[in-house]
Amino acid sequence: MRTAAAELVTMLQDEGISHLFVNPGMHTAALRDALADAEAAGLPHPQPVLCVHEHVALSAAHGHHLVTDAPQAVMVHVENGHLKLEAVAEHAQRSRIPVTVFYGNGGGWTGTLPELPPTPPQLASEPGLLASTSKWAADLMRASDPGLLVRRALQIARTEPTGLTQVALPVEQMGMPAGPPSRRLPPPRPPAPDLGALDEMAALLATAEWPLIIAGKVGRHVGSVQHLARLAEALGAPVIDIRNNVNLPPDHPLNAGRDAHDLLERADAILLLDVDVPCVPGMGPFPKRAWLLQIDMDCVKADWPGWNYPVEVAITGDTELALPQLLTLLGDRLHMRRRRVQDRRARVERSLRAIHESWHDRAASRMPEDRADAIVAELDRWLPEDTIIIEEVILGCGSTIRQLHRQPGHLFRGRASSPGWSIDAALGAQLGRPAQPVVALCDHEAFASALPSAAFWSAHRAGAPFLTVVLNRRDARAQGANPEQDVAAIARASGADVAVVSSPGQVAETMERLLAVTRDGVCTVMDVRLPAISQSNEEVRPSRRRNPLTTASTVTKRQLA
Repeated sequence: MRTAAAELVTMLQDEGISHLFVNPGMHTAALRDALADAEAAGLPHPQPVLCVHEHVALSAAHGHHLVTDAPQAVMVHVENGHLKLEAVAEHAQRSRIPVTVFYGNGGGWTGTLPELPPTPPQLASEPGLLASTSKWAADLMRASDPGLLVRRALQIARTEPTGLTQVALPVEQMGMPAGPPSRRLPPPRPPAPDLGALDEMAALLATAEWPLIIAGKVGRHVGSVQHLARLAEALGAPVIDIRNNVNLPPDHPLNAGRDAHDLLERADAILLLDVDVPCVPGMGPFPKRAWLLQIDMDCVKADWPGWNYPVEVAITGDTELALPQLLTLLGDRLHMRRRRVQDRRARVERSLRAIHESWHDRAASRMPEDRADAIVAELDRWLPEDTIIIEEVILGCGSTIRQLHRQPGHLFRGRASSPGWSIDAALGAQLGRPAQPVVALCDHEAFASALPSAAFWSAHRAGAPFLTVVLNRRDARAQGANPEQDVAAIARASGADVAVVSSPGQVAETMERLLAVTRDGVCTVMDVRLPAISQSNEEVRPSRRRNPLTTASTVTKRQLA
């Protein structure tokens, strides 16, 4: 007898699910048995990855998608396990990760075998505990035909804007006979950008005196990086890189990172590309006098409170498709303004050159407040070029933005409501790219919150060890409020090989040893001990070099007053 659980395994394989992140427990037993049967029979099936905590399971699926761009599936326990997903589920949904979460549901069992229904199974919309953090939710009422429900959930998860879907599976019915095989439901193609709106946007950008670009997740498609570079060069516009991905090469002369406060203040047209929040973290809100222009697969951001800025032109579309078209439309308009654009670009590049030089100064500095920059610069210098970095540094995040110069598709940055996402995501990334080294880069608070014992246990069991680098800095404002965390002790207790680093000169040799240990099958942790200084001192301290646009910006504001 072919069971509903066996049919579910077949469907997941057919849908392109290569790894199934699953919790132990009796409510997932039928699915795990079906996976074992498929393995014994030599049938193709998703590789099960046993995760002892739900946080690890969903975050690992998140990381796996980042490096493979493939749909994901997670199977967790019943209501209790479902509840533990809430914080990371919110992060997955807001990051637009196409993942379907299955969870056990003891309801709906009558003790009798239901007859095969002649119509599609009844679907009950059940928001459940993840109602605010998922696109779609349903409860499977008859396990004799799970196909329609599962196919529909996977289709909706992969439909733009992609996101999280959830399916409640009646546990007792998973061992019952399966219904007939179901066909795959491919997601619809994303919408093409509206040419009329792009033309209107091009007109506004061409007439702007000081256009500025803010890039959020443009680099999720590697090809978009060059499109963005060409657009910035054509406009002579600086790019503020929020750095969720590598959106623009960090050494590009128009890359402002997050240090160009004056350029943001004077901007009269701001182009938002795949930006999730209505401000630039650490730089304040957008200037009220600026036109806001937006290209995004989700322009409304209904699940982001506070997104209430008046956008002049908002275009729903993929930036990978929209940017080349926008550049073409700008070509004719900018031809008559070539001299003005060249002058603007020269001034912007001169301003940003001073900022870039200040970044290099920090990397070479011996001052305690620059220790993080110096060590991150050494990490960037000595890590292999093909390394995948999953970054989640909150305390002192400026150092990673300034000093990590990685190729597109090799750096992924995230901020979850629940810290600790990066370590679990590194597990999934290592499974997705087994031939490349994977590094989780986080601060000490994220490390302690990541359940490292659970993450390392799953990594060792799955044969996917990785390196974790912890920027271990005591926040001066928090001293006396939080007990000091011993990162090295926690890591050793979790089964990792640990090394402590306190100066840039120790990084190269230590990292080489730890990467060799990971190749031997053991997770490793580099505990980077940093001086205890306040976050505000690290983040807000101005550049040591004078910004040549400061005076001009002040004059502009006076003229507008």
